[in-house]
Amino acid sequence: MKNKLALLMGIFLSLGLLTACHTKKTTTSRPMDEKSIQSSQKSKELKEEVDKTPDQIEKEEGIAAEQIVVSISDDGFVTSHGDHYHFYNGEVPYDSLFSSDVLAPEGYQFDQSHVLYEVKNGYIVKVDDQFCFYLSDPEHKDNLRIEKE
Repeated sequence: MKNKLALLMGIFLSLGLLTACHTKKTTTSRPMDEKSIQSSQKSKELKEEVDKTPDQIEKEEGIAAEQIVVSISDDGFVTSHGDHYHFYNGEVPYDSLFSSDVLAPEGYQFDQSHVLYEVKNGYIVKVDDQFCFYLSDPEHKDNLRIEKE
């Protein structure tokens, strides 16, 4: 009885595998509409923008507003630039301006093992899975910007 059951299970398993191997993947092709074309162009523009530096963006846009780092992640950082934002890949540039929102938490005790890299007047540190700006000397805040309420 066990042999017959094992034989039946083997047959069903083999049939299932054969069926899975012979299934065809169907693809549908549709003509690109205006919306798809615009979406594709926007994606391309965003890709090009991400590869630029803050200085290049500032020159192109001709906006005199400062680019202030408002968020830092493991793959890049976000700057506030006037009335809009930009995302950049890679490390925050050494001479960047920082929002008080990205300061290390109040009461944070500096730990050298948290340091990712150095920037002007401080370090970029990772604290509890959050990327922060640690101000090494509270007397030198020339690259820190306090958000106006």
